[in-house]
Amino acid sequence: MAIVRQGTVHGAAGELHLTQTGVTQRIRSIEKELGTTLFLRSRKGMKLTQEGEALLRYCKGAEDLEGQVLSQIVGAGDEKPIYVTVVGPTSVVTARVIDQCADLYTQWPNLYLNFTISDSIDRLAQVRSGHASIAIVPPEQVPNEMDSKTIKPDKYILVGSPQWRGRRMADILQKERVIDFDESDPTTLNYLKKFDLISLLGRPRLFVNNNEAIIKLFCCGAGFGTLTQEIAKSHLESGDLIALNGGAVMEDSLALAWYPRPEMPNYFKAIIGSIR
Repeated sequence: MAIVRQGTVHGAAGELHLTQTGVTQRIRSIEKELGTTLFLRSRKGMKLTQEGEALLRYCKGAEDLEGQVLSQIVGAGDEKPIYVTVVGPTSVVTARVIDQCADLYTQWPNLYLNFTISDSIDRLAQVRSGHASIAIVPPEQVPNEMDSKTIKPDKYILVGSPQWRGRRMADILQKERVIDFDESDPTTLNYLKKFDLISLLGRPRLFVNNNEAIIKLFCCGAGFGTLTQEIAKSHLESGDLIALNGGAVMEDSLALAWYPRPEMPNYFKAIIGSIR
């Protein structure tokens, strides 16, 4: 392309900061590899052959494509759709993360910020597999190869049916069932351990992997368990639920985890900054 622009090997050598011999050797190497002649050499300069014209069209197309790709990379999130998935537990995603990120859809019209709600312990696996870009996990679970940011902890309280108002805590623990998401969900058990109540449990746990369903079961007296203060607030105010154990709070530390990005795109910075 430099020879075409300059018209001579001498001119191309000056443009490319090479010797004329270096340019000639490169051309001969390409011609040998392709098995064809690219230029007709004359006193008037270098003229492309038909095969040379074909290669020039290819080179120009490749150059245009390179420019488009670089433009898309540099301007990612500005003009082209960019997809980011955040995976986290029901409590934090539904209670605050979605609200905290709501303005990002206006700020970044081409950002497709998706949320995956998962209360199991495999959230980091989704980042490792590429199904998510950011995971919300306990800080102690963040591996060394990932970057992280500590966010506001979840604050859990123990709740139950208003039918139980006035009952002793020991009686509830012995006769009623704990309701959790699944067997891997230790939140309520951790709460009971924190307040030295775990030894009073008298029945096996019940499992329901849906937040709304758990709350309905709490309200009707099928069992008791933990909810974050944010989620429990409206149900406590309406009288659908009551706080047990005197409303004592257990804090559950949380962090964002993602693979390092030495040059973090602005849209990614905005996401990390919005989740608090």
